[in-house]
Amino acid sequence: MGTVESITSRLVHINLAIQTDNNAEVASIMMRERPFIGELNLDIDPDNLSLLIAVGEVMDVAQPLTVSRISHVGSLAILWLNQTRWLVLPPPGSHLSVSQALQDTFGSDLALKAEGDLVHARLSDAAINTLQQCDDSTGDDSVKRLAEEGVTIMQPCDQREYDILVRDHCAERLWQWLSQHHPETSTEDQAANG
Repeated sequence: MGTVESITSRLVHINLAIQTDNNAEVASIMMRERPFIGELNLDIDPDNLSLLIAVGEVMDVAQPLTVSRISHVGSLAILWLNQTRWLVLPPPGSHLSVSQALQDTFGSDLALKAEGDLVHARLSDAAINTLQQCDDSTGDDSVKRLAEEGVTIMQPCDQREYDILVRDHCAERLWQWLSQHHPETSTEDQAANG
């Protein structure tokens, strides 16, 4: 995932429907592409606030999230909403909470602190190195901010559905991650159901 690819890759609108059990553990994740945005073939900055407002009004979505990249670390999918804010997805059917999945993945290289409905994580240098090895697009600025500021984590149990604006190559990474954890369902089957 390089800079050139992110500039030339079209914007798509993904809806994630996430089911959690009574213990806030992820039971299932369904991903659908909402075709309208993709059909427009927009090649513009998804972090543009004016664009977000306009697209949200057209889609009747109060606040679509933008994802700049997706990292696969261990069994997790980490959707980067910005350099210090993540939506973390444990594997569907794993029945792990986000905190459990993060601890299983990073162990003592991650310190979690709950602040109301938010979880703030501090990553050690080893955890940041792991992220860089798994995602070659983690640039120097991201690494510096992760080391200095940590990251705020949105948990799937905070809401049941997320509308996400993302480049199509990032969406493809998320399809691949989901299909690895749902081997009986192919990408084409998921796309056809979207």
